[in-house]
Amino acid sequence: MLNTSRFLLLLPLIIGCGSNDNPKPIAINEIPPLPAPMTWPTFDEAIATASRTGKPILIDIYAPWCGWCRKMQEEVYTDAALVEYVQNHFAYGRLNIDDSETTHTFQDYILTSQELGYSLGAEGTPTSVFLTNDGSYIAKCPGYWALDEFSVVLQYVATGAWKETSYEEFAQL
Repeated sequence: MLNTSRFLLLLPLIIGCGSNDNPKPIAINEIPPLPAPMTWPTFDEAIATASRTGKPILIDIYAPWCGWCRKMQEEVYTDAALVEYVQNHFAYGRLNIDDSETTHTFQDYILTSQELGYSLGAEGTPTSVFLTNDGSYIAKCPGYWALDEFSVVLQYVATGAWKETSYEEFAQL
């Protein structure tokens, strides 16, 4: 039987983009740049910062046409407390999963942003991926996450609780 907290974790996957209040995709030729209430370094800069500081890594994988990506930028990454928490506890960066030209060297592989996004587990956008400071995989959060839930995820990763406690247990504390 599926417990309530696990169901809530899977709910964004179940609902996906099928909700009636989804932001509508924009035609490719009408795409303005995504708003960035905080300055998003590149993937490569996030990796370098993590190596230098020892902080875990948060990678926001997005697509310019993605309505849910816009919604997350406008409703989650505009919260001053959340932005400050991310800046203080993570090496962070963004990756455009539609970019098949920009290349990155990661763990001895040379990959385009698109290839890297998929290799980090993004099956859609937005996807938030968490890595250790040496680039090892911790977890991914597919889809849109509301401010309160995403704040808990950030704390779970930043505190290192993921090493010894399940997310379900941590979220109930």
